[in-house]
Parts: sequence; structure tokens; C-alpha cells
Amino acid sequence: MIISKILKNDLCIGCGLCSSVLGHHRCDMSLDRSKGFYYPKLNKDVNDGIIKKICPGITIHGNGHHGIWGNVVEVVEGWSASPDIRYKAASGGVVTSLAIYLLETRKVDAVLQVGVRRDSYIYNELQVSKCKEDVLRNAQSRYAPALTLYNIKELLDNSDEKYAFIGKPCDIAGIKNLCKEYPQYNNRFELFISIFCAGMPSYEATAKTWRLSGRKDEPCQLKYRGDGWPGNFKATWADGETFELSYNDSWGKILGRNVCFRCKICPDGIGLLADIAVGDSWNTKDGYPDFTEEDGRCFVFIRSRKGSDLLSEARDKEYLKYHKLPIDKIQEMQPYQYERRKFVWWRLLPIYLISPRLLQYGGLGLFRQAVNGNIVVGIKNFKGASKRYLKMRWEAVKK
Repeated sequence: MIISKILKNDLCIGCGLCSSVLGHHRCDMSLDRSKGFYYPKLNKDVNDGIIKKICPGITIHGNGHHGIWGNVVEVVEGWSASPDIRYKAASGGVVTSLAIYLLETRKVDAVLQVGVRRDSYIYNELQVSKCKEDVLRNAQSRYAPALTLYNIKELLDNSDEKYAFIGKPCDIAGIKNLCKEYPQYNNRFELFISIFCAGMPSYEATAKTWRLSGRKDEPCQLKYRGDGWPGNFKATWADGETFELSYNDSWGKILGRNVCFRCKICPDGIGLLADIAVGDSWNTKDGYPDFTEEDGRCFVFIRSRKGSDLLSEARDKEYLKYHKLPIDKIQEMQPYQYERRKFVWWRLLPIYLISPRLLQYGGLGLFRQAVNGNIVVGIKNFKGASKRYLKMRWEAVKK
């Protein structure tokens, strides 16, 4: 059973694609409340061989561009032309403005993006946005798990709409895998927009953050950032009380330190498969990103002609503003992503050695970056990853 191997090696990202393809009655997702992540539960005697081909936790097919940042047509720095959207959105509103532009010009029927479930302050799900109001409701980052692809096959089977997809790099890999195995879906996605991703924190990490307020009862509303750049984590209770924490204290000290194991060895946190990939265009101070509040902005990696045309059109129609940005600036703004890209092959090596043929990562340039980098640092990454991996395997055996 391939799913059992994925779980044994803690490589599940909880997207729900396996459940959508196999059928919820054969494979459903459940929330492990002790860990704060979603995992699949497979019924006995179900053939899950297809999962090895589609699961983005273990299978990612790159396009063969092996530079440090992958295929890059152009890099720009931008923000929404609307001051309100620029303030509300997490990183200057470029993604939000592009989504609105796609809908208002009818280039797509809907935008697929993650947002909070309407009956919850914390649980996320895939949202189908069909107008500006929908997009704005689902703006801002959601630093917690989401069953992003749990109903993706049903959604595609039950309509003929064309979509733009906004999500994490691994979610895009999952959809690309799905389209490869089910070619009838190939023409359903007009554009892929990826966020630069440093990992998916657990739901327990979110609770740990708002509990710093001293309250034990759950809030009724919660945002992770936005309303400024980067914006504060903010929890609101039914009685009107609020609790806020800076981005540096919420993401830097709690959320970012409680991501799932698969995220720590992620082969693509920079949206290598997307048409457009977007990340925070941080100022730097003493060689590190500076999270001082100011007007939001982001860098945009244009990875395809389609992405280039869209950005240019959106600027001409005054949905956003941008200017060219030297690509060497990204290393200063995103040192974590740069270092991970250089050394992730070393972090993956323990799994390649202990569970051979499980990982199907190709065309990502991982080995080339590894041998071109500092071998001593690479070996240190290998040793650290080996300790985490073996500890995880041992704890799984004890259970």
C-alpha cells in the first residue's frame, strides 16, 4: 500500500488529493488533533497504486530548469494599484489584484484559492471565488492546514468552468500530477499562481499562538497577517476582546517552528511549476529580513509567457503597479529559500537511502544545486535531516 508508506515516512502534506481520486468512501481524510494535521485513512483492500503517480508529497515533475530559482522569464517588484487592497492583503495585494483582474475580464470563470471555512475561525478549505467580493474575503495568508484538493476531481467533473489556481507549490504539483493522469482536465486551468512557501504550520501551532492571550476559550475570528505589511496576527472573541502579535513573534517564534516534517525537506518552496510565483519583498537589516511595518510589496517571478502577458495587461488596466527587480536581490530578501534550494537534496538523501524508489522528484535540479554548493554544509544538512528522519521513524515504530 503506497499510502501506508507515505504515512510511515511522514511525507503526507494533507492536501486530500488521494481521497478525491480514490473516492471519499474508500479513502477519507481525518484531523489528527494531537499533531494538528490531516491524514488519509484508507479502507482495506483498496488498490491505491495511482497515488504514487499523483501524490505531491512524493511525486513532483519539474520542467528541467536547473538554475537556483528555476525557470525565470523576468523578476519584478509590485503591489496593488488599489490602496485598500494593498493594505488588506498579506504582501501588497498583487495576487489579489491579479485574481480580480482575471475574473473581471472573464479570462477565467472562477479562481480557486484557500480561505477559512465559513462556519469556523480556523479551519481552511478550497474556495471557488467568482467575483471581487469572494476574492477579497479569501485574501490574506492562512498559516494552517487545508484540504485543498479534497474535492478537486468532483469539482472538475461537475462543471466545465475554467479556473485560475492560487496556492502552495505542492498543491500546484498535485494538480499537475492529476492532469497528467487524467488528460481531460488539462484545459481546465488557465493559470497557476504560487506563493513562496516556508512550510505549513499545524492547527495546534495556531492555538498555541492565540493562547498567549491568556484566554482558554476559542476566538470567533482570526487572521495571520495583512491589514498592513507584514501585519499582525490577530484573534478576536465574541465579547469584542482582541489579541495581537507581531509577524516576527507569531510566524518567527511559533508558527514557522511547527511545520510538518515533509515541509522541512520540501524540494520546491518557490513555485517552480507555476506561471507566476510571488513572495515578500522584505527589506533587509544586518543581512536578515526586516519586518518593520510599511506599505506592502512583493517580488514576482514570471515563469511563463502566459504569466508575463497577464502581468503586463493588469498593469496597463491599472490593477497593479510594478518595476523590474534584479534577481540577485532575492537572495537577500529570501535567504531561507535560497539556502533550502541549495541544500535540500542533502536533506532528502536519508529518505532516498532508507526508502529507495519512494520519492519521484525529477526535473527540479536538486542534485545539481547540491554538488555546486558547499559540500561541508551539505553534509551537515544530511546529518541533521537523518537525525530527524530516524527519530520520526522510531517514534512511529513504538506506536
